[in-house]
Amino acid sequence: MRIEKSEEIIDKWKDSILSGDLEDYVLKIDDDVKEDIALIALFLDYMTVKASGNAMDYYEGYKQAASDILGLTGIYLVQDDQNKLINIKYQAPDDDIQEQLKKHIWGDE
Repeated sequence: MRIEKSEEIIDKWKDSILSGDLEDYVLKIDDDVKEDIALIALFLDYMTVKASGNAMDYYEGYKQAASDILGLTGIYLVQDDQNKLINIKYQAPDDDIQEQLKKHIWGDE
């Protein structure tokens, strides 16, 4: 991904997420999370917030899709209120969770 595009995604995410009650929070990306994957997570999070300004059913659908994609890849955005931190973490997906997500996305086969 181009550096300019990466910075644009991070800036848009910070502008939309790190405001109001989260204004003093910082973003941390764990070392074991690839940069492109972290950017996808930030993009999906930003787009979900952006979609919330539209119809609520659209927002819920987008939120669920973003959550499914990130869960399938093992990427989690964790809010730590004590340390005022939003952390992008990786946790290897459980095979059962992957099977559940496959059924949710593609149905029973």
